[in-house]
Amino acid sequence: MALWLSAMTSNPDSATTPTVAILVLNYHQPEATLACVQSLLAREGTGTRVIWIENDAAQSRGRAETLLNDSGIQWTQVNPSIDPLPPAGTVAYLPNPENLGYGGGNNVGLRWIHRLGVPFAWVLNNDTLLRAGSSAELVSAAEARPEVGLWGMRILSDVFEGYIGGLIKMKDFGVLYIGDPDLLDNPHTFISGCTMFMRTELAASVGFIPEEYFLYYEDPAFSLEIRRRGHRLSVVPEVEVFHHENFSTGRRSPLTEYYNRRNRWHFIRTYFPEKFKRQVFREPYVLQRFLFRGKLDRIRIEYLAWRDYQGGRLGRCTRKL
Repeated sequence: MALWLSAMTSNPDSATTPTVAILVLNYHQPEATLACVQSLLAREGTGTRVIWIENDAAQSRGRAETLLNDSGIQWTQVNPSIDPLPPAGTVAYLPNPENLGYGGGNNVGLRWIHRLGVPFAWVLNNDTLLRAGSSAELVSAAEARPEVGLWGMRILSDVFEGYIGGLIKMKDFGVLYIGDPDLLDNPHTFISGCTMFMRTELAASVGFIPEEYFLYYEDPAFSLEIRRRGHRLSVVPEVEVFHHENFSTGRRSPLTEYYNRRNRWHFIRTYFPEKFKRQVFREPYVLQRFLFRGKLDRIRIEYLAWRDYQGGRLGRCTRKL
C-alpha cells in the first residue's frame, strides 16, 4: 500500500518546514486530480508539498483513496487541526466531509499551512497539468518583487487562447480573458483562480479566499482585496499550465449560469456599489434578449439568481437547477 503513516506532532518552526504548499482541490474528479498531482510531482523539488483537498469526502473519499493506493504515489491522510505537513515526496490528503466550494475548500488548506508557517501557497485547479516551470520560478519572482501580492502564470486552454486572468467589464460586469501581462496594471483586472501564487501571510491578512461566492467571482474579489492592501498583480510566464475548462461544472450549464449571475450581483454591490442601480436598470433588457432567443431556461436561472441574491442566499446553492 502506498499510504504512509506515522505518529506526527505539529512543529511550525521546524527546519524542515517547506517553502511552498500547492493546494489542489478535488470534487468528484479524482482521475483528473491524480493527473494534476503527478504533473506536479514530476517537476517539484523537496521544498514543496502537494496537498490533495477532497471536497465532499463523506461521499467521494473511497474512490479517491482507492485511486491513490493504486497509483503508487506516497500519500498520507492529514487532520489540519493537529497534523504537520508530511515529509518531502509524500502527498498530503486532506478530506473535507462536505462540499465547501472553491473558496471554502481551499481555505481549509490555506489556514493549515498558515498555522504551520509555510511562507508561500500555490492554489491550482485540479483540472490542470503543469507543463513548464515549477514553484521555484514563482518563489524567485515573489522574493524579487515584494510589492506584488498575487502572481499568475501562463494558462493554455482547450477553449480559450492563452491567458493569465481576466478583465471585469464595467458595462455589464462580465469577464474578458486577458493574456497580456501589461493589462494587470488596470485596476479592474484579476489573476485567474485556476492558478494563483501568493504569500500565505498576505492571504491570511485579507481573510483568505472569499467563501460566500462558493463558485465563480472569487478570483476577482480576492484580487481586489489584495489590491486594497496596496499590492500589485503580476505574472511569471515561464510557468505554464494546461487547463481543461469547466471540467467539473460543464460549460454554460445551469449550475455555471446560476452562480455566475447570482455572484455577479454580490460582487457589484460589494466592490462597485455606485454601479449597482445601473445594472438593475439593464436587467429587463437582458431578460428581453433571452426571451427573443427563446431561452426560457436562462430567464428562469436569471430570476432565481436575482431572488436568491436579494434574499441573502449566498454560498452553496441547494436548488435543483
